[in-house]
Amino acid sequence: VTELSEDHPPLPDFSCFHDAFRLSHGEGTPEGDIRTAFFLAYDESKCEYLPIEGDAIEKEMATGRQLVSTTFVIPYPPGFPILVPGQVLSQEIVTFMRALDVKEIHGYRPELGLRFFTAKALAALEAKPVIQALD
Repeated sequence: VTELSEDHPPLPDFSCFHDAFRLSHGEGTPEGDIRTAFFLAYDESKCEYLPIEGDAIEKEMATGRQLVSTTFVIPYPPGFPILVPGQVLSQEIVTFMRALDVKEIHGYRPELGLRFFTAKALAALEAKPVIQALD
């Protein structure tokens, strides 16, 4: 019981939604459009995987790229999402995932890694007016 309730890293704070999934495109309030991100992820050509082990994620982030989740990522325990569709991955979230000692993480495939939108997919979304991007 102690292991489930006390011996775990603190949950990371929510980072932000990528501008492609914000109706205000970076202005105004921080709400995001999870629905668009969720359904866009059905197109495998717009997605890629990066392993959580090693330094592939840090290398991508060091170039200035924002890694944007395609799905809900939920470790059990504690059972709270640490990533939602359209959310930008932060170093805090990466550190949390690496510190976890759990048997089950929904939305994470250990043999492939975390699933992100490709840079090309995000650029195409950002180039469209918001109403068209939602169609």
